[in-house]
Amino acid sequence: MIVLSRDLKLIITTKSYRFLLWAAMLPAALISAGCAGQFGKKSGMTIKYYYTQSEDGLTLALRRYQPEKLSAQKYPVILCHGFSYNLLFWDLADEVSLPRYLARQGYDVWSLSLRGSCPSSQPLASALRRVGHFHLEPEMIKTLQKRLTDVKMTDWSVDDHINNDVPAAIKFVMEKTGQPKVHWVGHSMGAMIIFAYLSGAPPYQTKQIKSITALAAPMVVFHPLNDPLGFLLEQELALKVGSKIMGSSAPATFGAIFGDFNTPMNKLFYNNDNISEGVLRAMFQKAEEEIAPSQFKQLMNMVRTERFTSLDGRKDYTALLGQITTPAYLLVGTVDNMASTDAVRFLYRQIAGKEKRFGLFGRVSSHHNDYGHNDIVIGKYAQKEVYPTILSWLDGFPAEVMETEFLLQPEKVETTN
Repeated sequence: MIVLSRDLKLIITTKSYRFLLWAAMLPAALISAGCAGQFGKKSGMTIKYYYTQSEDGLTLALRRYQPEKLSAQKYPVILCHGFSYNLLFWDLADEVSLPRYLARQGYDVWSLSLRGSCPSSQPLASALRRVGHFHLEPEMIKTLQKRLTDVKMTDWSVDDHINNDVPAAIKFVMEKTGQPKVHWVGHSMGAMIIFAYLSGAPPYQTKQIKSITALAAPMVVFHPLNDPLGFLLEQELALKVGSKIMGSSAPATFGAIFGDFNTPMNKLFYNNDNISEGVLRAMFQKAEEEIAPSQFKQLMNMVRTERFTSLDGRKDYTALLGQITTPAYLLVGTVDNMASTDAVRFLYRQIAGKEKRFGLFGRVSSHHNDYGHNDIVIGKYAQKEVYPTILSWLDGFPAEVMETEFLLQPEKVETTN
């Protein structure tokens, strides 16, 4: 027998587990391939993968959404996913694709996969586990052969994202577009790392970020803990052991088959009433990634101490928020159990910049539904209720004429997905 964690509330035999995997693999693969082709034909934009190197020698992948009519008055946008996801989190379906939405409005959009997330550098074991998610997109499979160079990569921390991944991505996008500044749009950890990066960056680097859009960014965790976070802390040891045996993304395999289990752990990440079943399964299948031991340690330290700090505890990123002067738009859902409304309001008060905006998404704000942690990006109504506010924010920071005179013409490349 295989006994799964209590979070899954599911006990199945080894034979039935294998049967479910093989039974679901073929239709899931066909769905994935079919959706990719459909998006490419209707997008009206060029989509292509690019790769760059961090200073410590790891490969970072970016997926570029280049519109046919690229506006010289718009700075490029970097999208950065959160904890345990990859760049496809932003593009699970056309109706919940922020990069396609922004590209249609003339923005040059670059979706980044941080280290440890496919198709960026990640351990071979992590890449192989993706087969269990039935994620057979060509670009992801192609990178399997590159994983042999990452065999020594067994651990990485959030600090690695801050100190290496962020500057490498910014430098690469500026070089490719010829623009001196970028917009950074981050979800959860993808926003946390840009705040941490800017709190210690020299002036010439802070000027490279024209604006920040932070969706569900918890730079602090307040006690007493809500039930889902309390459950996470209570199950810390079990999660560590389970991750070593089966991998931290094992639940994604069952999520791709069965969908939502409505467990306390799932409630940390989304309101299942505000996310479609198809999008939820696509998230498990395409976007779910392994969590590194040091990443998990930093997350749990934050839950225990209420502060976001470096792995060694010497740098308190929460305490340094007062150094942030970059314009920032902070968005949060009313039922977000990971980034509570109080935590995001705290972030709003702490950052020192004068240009800042706070957006609350839920029924109290006359929206269709209450938003959770992930569905503020991929929820049923996100494209109609959330995306337009992001577009309005970005449009408020047009590129200066003197900075766009040398803008490179869009590259003529073949459309791929």
